[in-house]
Order: sequence, then structure tokens, then C-alpha cells
Amino acid sequence: MRIKCFRLIITGIFVFSSFLYLNSASAGIIEDIADRQRQIQELQKQIEEYEKQIQQTKTQKVTLQNEINKLNAQIGQLQLQIKSLNLSINQTGLEISNTQSKISEAEESLDKHREALAQYIKIINATDQVSLPEILIKNESLSQFFNQLNDIQITQGELRSTIENIKSLKSDLQVKKSDLEEKQSDLINLHQMSEVEKRNLDQIKTRQNQILKQTQGQESKFQQLVQSSKLNLQRLQAEITFLQQNGVSVSDAVKYGQLAAIAVGIRPAFLLAELEIESGLGVNVGKCNRAGDPPERSYRAVMKPTRDIQPFIRITRELGLDTETTPVSCPQRGVVGWGGAMGPAQFLPSTWMGYKEAVAQTTGHNPANPWNIQDAFTAAALKLAKGGATAKTRTAEVAASKAYYSGRSTCSTAACNSYANAVQRKATEIEANL
Repeated sequence: MRIKCFRLIITGIFVFSSFLYLNSASAGIIEDIADRQRQIQELQKQIEEYEKQIQQTKTQKVTLQNEINKLNAQIGQLQLQIKSLNLSINQTGLEISNTQSKISEAEESLDKHREALAQYIKIINATDQVSLPEILIKNESLSQFFNQLNDIQITQGELRSTIENIKSLKSDLQVKKSDLEEKQSDLINLHQMSEVEKRNLDQIKTRQNQILKQTQGQESKFQQLVQSSKLNLQRLQAEITFLQQNGVSVSDAVKYGQLAAIAVGIRPAFLLAELEIESGLGVNVGKCNRAGDPPERSYRAVMKPTRDIQPFIRITRELGLDTETTPVSCPQRGVVGWGGAMGPAQFLPSTWMGYKEAVAQTTGHNPANPWNIQDAFTAAALKLAKGGATAKTRTAEVAASKAYYSGRSTCSTAACNSYANAVQRKATEIEANL
């Protein structure tokens, strides 16, 4: 009878914990997530319409009005892209909240199972202290005796089942924690892409104002600009603003971009576009670990210790550079994450180690230097070629961009898609002006 009472209590614990676990996420949060996704899909359709307008202007005569129309379409497209990214940021925040809720519930369910396990062990220990003859004497009939033996066997079976449930819950909890880490990483990436697109938008608006100022709205002055080839140069300068801000001149970008791309068999415009977007993401390029920087900006503070510190020390020592004062990128402000990327191509030290030998063979610089423009561009080209960009198709280049960005060519997150599409837009504009 005592065993049955214990088992009834434990069953109650299981029912309660199962109720908690099944109520994983509120219907409201799930509906909010679905609503954001619907809005994002609708915006994507509008973005594609702008892309059609942009492509149409390229088949038309080069006139001031067509140039302004194209810039207006690009502005509209980027404004929608930023809105879409903001929705994705909001959606990812909801998904993080939902996942955190699931983790809390899984942990509570795990605690309940552990509590039940402790009770089962107590029952087993109690029954182990009584011999079969004693059980037989204590029971008034053989029927009661066999019922109690059956209860003991059932309890032992439930003990084994509880142990298996705990193992399963632990595994499920680990999956949810990994999912949470991935979503938190997505959130960081979305914030970064949003900032890049905002700066791209500002650049296009500046370019539009520049053209209107130079031509004073007159077609004849615009045609003079076209004939003098200054228009292509200005367009190219506008498309690689971030690279220029990081100390790479237009002439060097074109020269080394073409050398590196041709050497590995990818499109020069695609390589330059990739590097431009990367430079935009690395807005804090070279702003940490400089001479005079405070301790919180040292490489020890900004790099992921288990991944990048030792490779960084090795790279700088091989190049004869001062590890304490060789600039690296800072982490992005306001979000959790690591910095430490090096040079124009923004390679992390651990990633550079996998490419430096191939770079040395291609450029003849041994050891290869991530802060050298030619070496940096070549490393980026090799990485893109490895991702499949040698096929020179949009599909192949999108996959290569995703692999460059996330490590996975099949990445389908909003940040990955936005990044790859931004590179393709940039490559189209650069190629038209090379």
C-alpha cells in the first residue's frame, strides 16, 4: 500500500511537469513571429519590383533623368530592405524570447524528473531492506504478497523510464541552448547588415545630390560629365566608399581586385563587392589594439580567447609586427560578440591560418600578410573560389557569399540572404563602371 501511495505522488509530479513542458510557447508569440514573416515576404516582393526598375534603367539611354530614376529606385529599394531587416530583428528577438521560455520550461521539467527519480530510489532502497519471507509474513494472503511484488517490479521499471526521460530532456535542453546561441548570433548579424544598408542608403543620397549639384539639373552638363568619363569614376568611388575609408584607394582596389580575382578565376566586380560589404560590416576596422588604446581595446579583450588569440600572436610574430600594437577590428557596439578581424579583407586570425599558405603561393609573399592589400584581396578571392564563385553565376556567387559570411553556403537566415543580395547589387553597379 505504501509503495502505491508513493507511486501516485510521483505520477502527480509527472503530470504536472508534462503540463508545464507542453505549454512551451504562448500562441501570441508564435502568431507575432508568423506576422513578421508575412510582412517580410510582402516587402521582399516590393524590393524585387524596385530591382526590375533598376535593371530597366540600364537598358535605357544614359540621361540625367534616367540616372536620377535609377538612384531613386535604389533609394526606395534600400529603404524597404532596411525596413525588412528591422522586421527580421524584431522577429528574431521574439524567437529568442520563445526559445528562452522553452529552455526554462525544459529545465523545470528536468528538475521534476530528478525529484521523481529521488523518490523512486527511496522506494527501491526501502523495499531492498525487506526480505521476501518478511514480505510474505506481513501480507495476509498470497494475493497481497504477489501484488506487492508486482508493485516493486513496476517501480523498478518506472525508475528505468525516469532515467531515460532525464537523458532525453538533457539532450533536448542542449539542442534548445544551441538554437538560442544561433538566434543570438543571427540578431548580431542582422544589426550589422542594417547598419551597412543605412550607410549604403546615405551614400546613394549623397551621390544623387552630387550629380544634381554638378549638372544643376541640365542635361547638357550631364552629358559632358558622361563624355569626360568622370561619371564612371564617380560611380565607382561611390560604390567602394567603405574600402576607401579603410585606406584602400580606388586605383589600388581595382588593380589588386582584378589581379586577385583573375588569379583564382572569379569575377573582379564580385570580389570588390564582397570586400566592400565586408568593409562596411567591419565599421570598426583597425580601431582596437592600437598604440595608446586602453586595456579593454587590447587584442586580449576583443578576440575570442579559445579561437583567435594564439593564431594572432603567431601571425604577428612571423611578420615581425608588434602583437601589442597591431590594429584589429573592435566588436560591434551594443551587441554581444567578438572583434579581432585583420586588414582590408577582415579575416579572423583563426581563419587566416587556413589560407596564408595558398596566399603565399599565389602572390609570392611569404609569409603572407593580412594587412597587405594584395594578400588580403587574394585571401578573399581564394575563400570565394572555394565557395564555388568560379562558376560565375548568380546562384554560385550567392552561395559563395553566404559561405564567406556564415561558413555555410546553404545559410537561409534573413541576415545571410540580405548579405548575399547586397553583394550582388553592389557587384552589378561596380561591373558597370569598371
